Amino acid sequence: MTIDVATGIARILKAEDVAWVSTFPVSKVNNAFGREGLKLLMMRDDRYAVAVADAYSRINNGNKIGVCTFSGGINAAGAQVAYSGIAQAYEDGSPVLCIVDAVPAGSTENTRFDQNASLEGVAKWYGYIDQPERVPEFMRRAFTMLRSGRPGPVVLGIPNASATYDETHDPYISPKGWRSLPDPVDVKIAADALESSNNPVLFVGEGVLYSEATEELKAFAEKANLPVVTTLKAKGAFPENHPLSVGVRGDHVLKYMNDADLIFAVGASISPGRFGHGIPDATNKKIIQCNIDEYDINRMYPTTHAVIGDAKATLQSLVEELENGSSEQKDQIEKEIASTTDQAMAQYHEVFSSDAKPINPYRVYSDLMKVLDRNNSFVTHESGNTRDQLSTVYETLIPRGFLGWGNVSSLGFSFPAVTAAKLAHPDR
Repeated sequence: MTIDVATGIARILKAEDVAWVSTFPVSKVNNAFGREGLKLLMMRDDRYAVAVADAYSRINNGNKIGVCTFSGGINAAGAQVAYSGIAQAYEDGSPVLCIVDAVPAGSTENTRFDQNASLEGVAKWYGYIDQPERVPEFMRRAFTMLRSGRPGPVVLGIPNASATYDETHDPYISPKGWRSLPDPVDVKIAADALESSNNPVLFVGEGVLYSEATEELKAFAEKANLPVVTTLKAKGAFPENHPLSVGVRGDHVLKYMNDADLIFAVGASISPGRFGHGIPDATNKKIIQCNIDEYDINRMYPTTHAVIGDAKATLQSLVEELENGSSEQKDQIEKEIASTTDQAMAQYHEVFSSDAKPINPYRVYSDLMKVLDRNNSFVTHESGNTRDQLSTVYETLIPRGFLGWGNVSSLGFSFPAVTAAKLAHPDR
């Protein structure tokens, strides 16, 4: 059966259980998407279209992919506005699918703006569908990239949405995602280093969430009796009411990072200066990095040892390798965490209950924790002070009960984030 490119993409998206697409008008695939029954969510501009799809992918840990469309091509105004949204998804490592009109063959040199080069710079993979019959091939490639390896945005350029092809020639088959297992030798070296350290800290990044490894993380932390620090984007990966939880920010977190002789990082890039944690006196500490690939190894800080592989598989292997810690040691570590945290958080107790006018933000955060069912709700922040304040004092109990973001971000992401959260969890 002969169909056009836009219809072919729409049918493949439906086969991938994509129910809606966020958009800003005039993308040339939109009419076909509507005819095929895809719901189009109209956003205020192209950047917001990207942001809703981006946040949806994050909240679902990449198990459901957010998809967006926007205009581009010779008149690339939409792509230019969307660029900052894609750049944020790229820097934060979010697996979102972006579909954009592209410059048709034979129409290059009509504009000084090189859309392909621009979008390639902020995409895990950029695909330009140069022949209509390649639609199934490019869509297989797109979903393979979205489901495998380090998360990141995929951008598809569509130069001719109305070009036709025979959809029976290359029937679309949905690709699975592929994960890698860690080297057992590396796991043993990491476990031995952990057991020989005096003041280890478990440093947890968002890779644990994308790997759906929160239960394995908890089992590992409890078996090794490790104080747990999380990055902003990983907030909630480890329950913050757990006696081993140190948190994300604050003087107590700084103390544990300063005093540690071993930073045991799982699913974290360890990149300082971007609302993340620097490692103080890093050259005099051991750094064990467990990550999905080699990109962050020996970046910024010297890595003592690395375990390359999927976070879930790595944590499972570490749990099997480790000896059980003593109950006496467990009690001591938990008491130290409680004492250090209580001392650091004491400065907030007065403002939590203050009746001063105008109301202070910490009173709002305190009351939020009282009235919300934190096992069935969603909270995020905005750029600026609310990010710093909330990530310090708001106690998150479930994975993705809080969405932290901001490696590269601009004001306004919180609204599309809560829109995406409601789409992902309408019961919250």
